[in-house]
Amino acid sequence: MVKATAAQGYGTVKIKDVASLAGVSTRSFYELFDGKEDCFLRTHELLVRRAARGIIVAQAGEHGWRERLSLVFDAFARALENETDAVCLVTVDAYEAGPVALEQARRAQSTIEAMIAETFVRAPDGILVPPLLVEGMVAAIACVIRTRFVAGRDQELPGLLDELREWAMCYPGKQVELAELDSRSVATRSVSNRPLSSEGALDSDRAVILAAVAKLAAADGYDTLTIPRIRRGAGVSRRIFDSHFDSVEDCFIAVLEQRGGEAIEQAGRAQIAGRTWAGGIYRAIAVLADRVANDPILAGVCLADTFPTDSRGSRCRKRLAGALTDQLIESVPVEQRPSNLVIEASINAVWELLHKHVVRASRQHRPQVAATLAYLALAPLIGSYAAMASICKELEA
Repeated sequence: MVKATAAQGYGTVKIKDVASLAGVSTRSFYELFDGKEDCFLRTHELLVRRAARGIIVAQAGEHGWRERLSLVFDAFARALENETDAVCLVTVDAYEAGPVALEQARRAQSTIEAMIAETFVRAPDGILVPPLLVEGMVAAIACVIRTRFVAGRDQELPGLLDELREWAMCYPGKQVELAELDSRSVATRSVSNRPLSSEGALDSDRAVILAAVAKLAAADGYDTLTIPRIRRGAGVSRRIFDSHFDSVEDCFIAVLEQRGGEAIEQAGRAQIAGRTWAGGIYRAIAVLADRVANDPILAGVCLADTFPTDSRGSRCRKRLAGALTDQLIESVPVEQRPSNLVIEASINAVWELLHKHVVRASRQHRPQVAATLAYLALAPLIGSYAAMASICKELEA
């Protein structure tokens, strides 16, 4: 299954392909597995258990958390060199093999997060690293790996691990007490939020159509949108719809760009209000998290897994994320700007936690995470102590 998936991707793998590579009959295959998905899930589970054992074995005999974490990276480097296909299955294919595999992959990632957290606590100089930080670190590294595999650039990964190791090591510290700061929000004091687009003035047919699309998508999801439904919701004719948009996708992309653009604009205004450039980054991230949490289009559609990887919608989301990243980085003094890899990892950590704890979580169980998100962005730039001080200064303002 590992070899077949690496060669052609899970979606096109057939049972006869797996049986042939294994040197067994399809009858023998079905004596062991219910089908392709069952075989894939059990393969994934086996590989994750093997990785977990590797993390434990790698740290044996070492005491300091830095040494223990460094050994975990060394073990992963060996896996990339010797078991590239298996790494790809766990970090890429499991996230694209359907909802059951995705849920299993997420549970596996949580297991790895817990084990990394133990790396810090079990050491004699053990420190308590907030779980959200470990989640961000693991998710960000997974994103870097996944991006390289998808782009066919996985040969770069071994050369990136030393820098990723140093990036990860900038986060732990005994002064990291983010839970209390997360419970206090600077968002409502940062900027006077304008009404969301769907609540604004509907002064044109285009605005009416966009408002209808936003309402329908927020209620039932992008996949349920059709031109007749949109027309009924907006109360416009087919001629009027066609005069503004070529398709449902074209119409929805316009909504996505509108909502995303407004969120970035609000984050920019909040950033300007910061007492320092680092404090401005915290304010911008806090306002963005607040806006996403309170805008069903951004939370439920724009940042969710709605579009295929290389679709217009996916590319649009990447442009919006890139625009926000550029906006944040441009405020950093040139002499303190990190490498592109550190920026990529830090922003991945922010977006992954934003997605998990703001987008995927229900409104009733949605935690406040603005301080943690800002810390993930700032610690690699100015150090953990200065990052905490910058956040505290904004909350005291």
